[in-house]
Amino acid sequence: MSISQSSSLSSSVVFRSRRWNEPALPSASASCLGVSESIKPMVCPAHDDCESAPPVPAMELPVVLKVRKIKTKKPKEVMLGICGGVGPAAGLLLHQLILQNTDSTGEDQGHLNVCHFSRSEDMTDRTEYLVYAANSSFDATDSDSDSGSTNGDMSCNYVKEVENPACGMARTFAMMHAAAAAGRARLVVGVPCNTFHAQPIWDEFIRRTRNASCVHHVHMLEETVAFIASKLPSCKRVGLMSTTGTRNSRVYHDLLEPRGYTVLEVHAGAMQQELHESIYNREWGVKSTAPAVSSRSEANFHRYTLHLREQGAEVIILGCTEIPFIFAGKTHFAGCLLIDPMMALARAMIREADPSRLQPADSSSTPNRASSTVCTTGIL
Repeated sequence: MSISQSSSLSSSVVFRSRRWNEPALPSASASCLGVSESIKPMVCPAHDDCESAPPVPAMELPVVLKVRKIKTKKPKEVMLGICGGVGPAAGLLLHQLILQNTDSTGEDQGHLNVCHFSRSEDMTDRTEYLVYAANSSFDATDSDSDSGSTNGDMSCNYVKEVENPACGMARTFAMMHAAAAAGRARLVVGVPCNTFHAQPIWDEFIRRTRNASCVHHVHMLEETVAFIASKLPSCKRVGLMSTTGTRNSRVYHDLLEPRGYTVLEVHAGAMQQELHESIYNREWGVKSTAPAVSSRSEANFHRYTLHLREQGAEVIILGCTEIPFIFAGKTHFAGCLLIDPMMALARAMIREADPSRLQPADSSSTPNRASSTVCTTGIL
């Protein structure tokens, strides 16, 4: 093979020529250099004894040396995953809060990649599941059947067997993980629903998704409690407004009380039932009207806030992701600090994805929605 022919070979090889009567490289050296050991010294065609051979014009014989290419790994991309549909307006607000709290340097390209799935039809009601599962021998944990929902109405006479909401969310997560894997991205996941973080639901969701690779789950309630501890170290009395499901699960109590906090809530019974109705009522409840707010639900939540303030609450956790719509981005009400877990979740997801992209927090404020215009109109 001529040198001109050899030059057409891949650029990953290097050629060195030797004369026909030049001894081959020793086997060990040839092996170390990646040289084919089948290459032998050429034999003079007219003489058996090469040393007595007359001068012969030099012949070029290529020797192939393998060159190893060093590959550098490209940093894995990051995708924020919003497991929405619980409720749909909350997922929309979480997406917006991520945008508001990202340092984008003023460019579209400066924002983090976000994958938002909102599959409400596949999500059974969280409160309904917790109340029903707590009073029934039916085990919905591994059920794959469709189930109806009473939209949080616990007064109905008949409740169908309710699938654990973790099952539907795990199906949503599978779609999201496939999207992240297609882009070879690491996934940071958040669920914008307080009640979903109750142990019977959250633990099952983690069990169903824990084998997925390159995934980090952000626990919204743990991030909320961590914020209170870091920013308000002197606070000891925390008010909580939440659905009946969140209240009965005691998920906030289990996080706050071991840290020395006293949890204050509205009176059990009629007042808690009214609070739950102010969220779930299909005509005027905030879950039905969000991002708009009815005057009735607004008046009720203002009254509940004053009630907790009178009990001595120093801060109040807005423990349902639709309640912050009532306060339209306010960080204080009646002299009491308002804590929005959605803001804590949004900032934590950005931090886990890329801390350098997180907007500095205003030390004088609490995690709450930045724009009252957005809270009342819902326009991105």
